[in-house]
Amino acid sequence: MGDHVFIGEGSVVNAAVVGSYINIGKDCVIGRRCVLKDCCMIEDNTVLPPETVVPPFTRYGGSPGVCVGDVPECMQDLMLDYTRNYYQHFLPALK
Repeated sequence: MGDHVFIGEGSVVNAAVVGSYINIGKDCVIGRRCVLKDCCMIEDNTVLPPETVVPPFTRYGGSPGVCVGDVPECMQDLMLDYTRNYYQHFLPALK
């Protein structure tokens, strides 16, 4: 698991490699032995079949997950800002 990765609520990640600066949406299933390269995005409700390789700067969506577009070249900066902001405003669950 790389740095500055955000995994949405209800998602299940069985990937072999998860790079850095990645946004995985809500309710996704990342199959076994998948490889998510740096700076990619997985849209909500996406199911990636086993052994899928997601190249850098791509956006995957659907079931089964396929490339549906690209992400901006500034994805690294966007994820840095997003994850730092999330961390700074994180409120733990009260018991």
